[in-house]
Amino acid sequence: MFHNISLSKGQHVIPYRPEHLLEIDLRDYEKENYAGNIKDYLEYVDDNAWPDLTWTGVGAGKVVLIFGFRPMWKGCGEGWILPGYGLEKHAISLLRNGRFLLTSIMEDYELNRLQIAVSVRNETAYKFAKAMYFNEEVVMPKFGPEGSDYYLMSRLSEN
Repeated sequence: MFHNISLSKGQHVIPYRPEHLLEIDLRDYEKENYAGNIKDYLEYVDDNAWPDLTWTGVGAGKVVLIFGFRPMWKGCGEGWILPGYGLEKHAISLLRNGRFLLTSIMEDYELNRLQIAVSVRNETAYKFAKAMYFNEEVVMPKFGPEGSDYYLMSRLSEN
């Protein structure tokens, strides 16, 4: 699927495997807000990772990102990302190729809409989502597992 991306040396996007969850060094935000509030968090992520719709980003031999999407109904999907430490070292490549990857996913799976939820407390994730062409639609009060408000953000197809 990702045949046209141009990653820097030592960077790879590979199909997700459950052992990647044991290799990723979760950021503090994810540890505190998700792993600290969802029982068996990594098992939860694995259970919700759809086969063939989940990928792993590897940089310098280290798992730095796991991401994917799940269909909701025809034309609509929900994306998610699990960032790890080391991701910031690959930020330029991630942004450069991330937009292309999302466009490819939307075209390949005939999505009119891809939506995500971003904590209002996670300014870095919000800025990243905006850079990936997601637009804020509404605030969802007390949506997160930690009880925080979240933005519902979407990226619509170009058609």
